[in-house]
Amino acid sequence: MLSKKMTALILILVLVIAVMGCSNNSGNSMDSKSAKNQDSAAGPGKISLAKKYDIKWFQWGPRDVHPDDAIIKYMNEKFNVNIKVERILAKEYLKNLELRIAAGDMPDLFRYSLSTGAHVYNQLQEDGFLMNFTEYAEKYDLKALKAYMDKPGTEEFREENGVFQLPSRKAGVIPNVIVVRQDWLDQLGLKKPTTMDEFKSMLKAFKDNKMGGTNTVPLTFALGSNAFMGLSTGFTRVNNWGKVDGKWMFEPVMPQYKSFLQFARELYGEGLVDREVFTSNEAQAKAKFITGVSGVMVAPTERYVALEKDLAESNKNAKLSLIIPMPKGPAGDTGRVDSSNTEPIVVIKKGRDEDFLARVAAIIDYTHSEEGIKMLNYGIEGVHYTMENGKMVKTALYDRDIIPSLGHLTAMTTDYSFAAMDVEGALKENVDYSLKSGVAPPFTALSYGATKDLMPSIEKKQTEWSINFVTGAKDINTNWDQYVKEMNDVGLSKLTAAVEQNRKKWGK
Repeated sequence: MLSKKMTALILILVLVIAVMGCSNNSGNSMDSKSAKNQDSAAGPGKISLAKKYDIKWFQWGPRDVHPDDAIIKYMNEKFNVNIKVERILAKEYLKNLELRIAAGDMPDLFRYSLSTGAHVYNQLQEDGFLMNFTEYAEKYDLKALKAYMDKPGTEEFREENGVFQLPSRKAGVIPNVIVVRQDWLDQLGLKKPTTMDEFKSMLKAFKDNKMGGTNTVPLTFALGSNAFMGLSTGFTRVNNWGKVDGKWMFEPVMPQYKSFLQFARELYGEGLVDREVFTSNEAQAKAKFITGVSGVMVAPTERYVALEKDLAESNKNAKLSLIIPMPKGPAGDTGRVDSSNTEPIVVIKKGRDEDFLARVAAIIDYTHSEEGIKMLNYGIEGVHYTMENGKMVKTALYDRDIIPSLGHLTAMTTDYSFAAMDVEGALKENVDYSLKSGVAPPFTALSYGATKDLMPSIEKKQTEWSINFVTGAKDINTNWDQYVKEMNDVGLSKLTAAVEQNRKKWGK
């Protein structure tokens, strides 16, 4: 097996060779005399829009951008570009991104996950592959970009010599929704569960009564094992990190987490949870729910409207509802929510010419402006909605281009907090509940400092043991101490020490 340093070196060599061989991967650019605001001024420097560029925009999300998407068309015309948004499911995103980087097929603009992809950012930033947003904001006086980088709470995303990553921003109070077949509950004469024990009993009733047929899968998860293991908050009352006896501790090794693993093992062992939870993707999980095999699905909020619509098309008698509040565990009815600033975007600088980079910077500036943020959240007035008596009336194109509680797919690279909060009915009830009971991570993965490179090894070890514990391959009580030891051996003890040191340094 290659050493960690050798693997990193190979990645660096592949990246350098790939970029030298590709030069500007937006080579399909062409001169355009019809671009709007052809040489628009932007402060000290001018950003010319005379030459047309292709921009590869890599993203994850619930659905592809429509070929006739009005927002992408508007931005293409405004900036004389051809934005090509490539979307992939979240579970496959990181692996796909790493393969593309290794193959020299790097997108121009893409997101990375703070929890699993920080090593991608670290490597690219250290090797000089990334745009310095501070440099371009100053050079072209991009006011919206400057203001966004200066927002309180974004300090951790800044380097000493500038900003190379821009976090997206959402409401920070939106947990996954627990979607249940209300018609199944009605047929069995059951009420929605209020505790984890009742939740388990409901799943058992679905299975015993074969509500989804012989192969009923009572519970499945849109985002696989991450969502499954996210039920732990009801047992720990923390999200990723928490304090035990005044000391920071990684949630998966907290004593309370052991109780959660035992509960998860019961669900899995009794066939109450999807047996493919550690391997299936979102499309596979959704198929089980839509076809009526599964009775409960844990999914991101923005998936709910599509689930409701797709299920209605396949089964007119099906009824859905949300389980609110979260069934109480030993720590209460708490749900996991995201931090306000999360999942940054980066732009590849190496091999791109200055004119191209200035254009990308102008687009990013616009998407962080008041006008751009409003458009990405709600769409274009007169196209996606009209205003009648002060109220927004949505059109058919709104349903095509805008994702409920998310906005446009590209909104995930800026501030989509408005769309996340602008929901109705059960989703609004879920937001209100989350404002009171949601538990957000106490800090981002950037708090790990120099030890953040240990995270992939820690997460790999955690996943390995979680699968063994939940499936019954390892006994939780017998092997718990060995599990904690191995977690510390691969770097958790160093990571925990760094967290303690950094939090004290920042006075938190």
